[in-house]
Amino acid sequence: EGPLVGYLVDRWGPRVMMLVGTSLAGAGFILLSFVQTFWQFFFIYIFIISLGFSAGFFHPVYAAVNSWFIRHRGKGFALTGVAASFGGMFMAPLLSHLILSYGWRTAAVFAGLIILAVAVPAAIPIRRTPESMGLLPDGDSPRDDRTAVDRRRLETVPQRDFTVAEALRIPDFWILLLAIAMRVSITVALTIHFVPLFVWKGQTEAASAYLVSLFALSTIPITLLCGWFGDRWEKSLICGLGVLPTMTGMLLLLYGESGIFLYALPVGLAVTMGTVPLNWALIGDFFGRRSYGTLRGIIIVGTGLGTFLSPIYAGWVFDRTGGYAPTLWTFFTVHLLAAVLFFILYRRSLQKRYPEA
Repeated sequence: EGPLVGYLVDRWGPRVMMLVGTSLAGAGFILLSFVQTFWQFFFIYIFIISLGFSAGFFHPVYAAVNSWFIRHRGKGFALTGVAASFGGMFMAPLLSHLILSYGWRTAAVFAGLIILAVAVPAAIPIRRTPESMGLLPDGDSPRDDRTAVDRRRLETVPQRDFTVAEALRIPDFWILLLAIAMRVSITVALTIHFVPLFVWKGQTEAASAYLVSLFALSTIPITLLCGWFGDRWEKSLICGLGVLPTMTGMLLLLYGESGIFLYALPVGLAVTMGTVPLNWALIGDFFGRRSYGTLRGIIIVGTGLGTFLSPIYAGWVFDRTGGYAPTLWTFFTVHLLAAVLFFILYRRSLQKRYPEA
C-alpha cells in the first residue's frame, strides 16, 4: 500500500494520515484481544494493525520531517529513527511483562490504549509545511536577513521540487531505489536470522541474545552520528561507506575463529542501520518536498519485495546445507552492489553540484 498511502500523504498532508493510521492501529490492537480464530487474527493484524502502522507512523512522519528540514535533514531523520529505537527499548520489556503476567490479550488492549492516548493527540499539532505557519525550513524565520537565508537554503535544496512523473524519468531515482532495496533486503534478513547465525557459529542462544543487545544499543549513537555527518558531507557517500562494515562483519563471521571476531557483525550491522535515516533523506535531497510521500511509497514496493524474499532464501539454504556460508556470500555480493550504487549516486550528485569539475 506504499504508493497509495504516499500519494494520500502528498495530497492531504501528514496530519490527516497520521490521525487515520494511528486510530486504526490503536483500535486494531484492542480488536485483536477478542479474536477466536486464525482468520480473525490474520485479518485484523494484516488489514487493520499493519495498515494503520504504515499509514500512521512511517510514511507521514518521514514526509513531515522532509518538509520541515533541508539543511538539517540528516539530523531530523536521525532523531526520528532514534525515537523509534528508544520507544522499543521501553515498550518491549513493558509489554513482555504484561504478557507474562496477565496474558497477551490484556497486553494487546494496553498497547491499543497507549497508541490512542499518545499517538493520536501527538498527530494533531503536526503541520504540513513550515510555510503554512509563516515559517521556513530548518527553523529559519522570514524576519531573518533574506540574503543569508537564501544562501543557506541553496546549500542543499534542489533547484525545484520534482513531480512523480519527472522523478521516474530520471536515472537517479531508479539507482536510489535499487540501492535502498538491496541494502534493506540484506539488513532485514540478517536481523531476522541474527540469533541462528551465531548459534551456527557455536554460540549459545543466551550469548547470541547479548549480541542482539550490543547491536541494538550501538545503533542509537551511531544513528545520531550519521545524521550529524549527513548534514556536512554527501549523504550518498555516507550510505555507501556505511554498507562496508556489515560486509566486513560477514567475512569475519565466516572465517574468524576467535570469539572477538563475532563482535564485528553486530557492530558493523549497527553502523549500516545507522545510515538508514539518510537513505530516506536522500529522496528529499534529490527530488525535493512536493512528491516525497509518493516517491517513498514507490521505493517501499522495491524494498518490500527484497525483504520478503531474502529471509526465506536464507532459511531455505540453511535447511538444505546445514549452514549459512552460501547465504553470507550471497548477501556480501548484494551489499557490495548496493555500495557501488550509492557511490554512483555520490558521483552524480557531485557532477550536478560542480558541473565545471
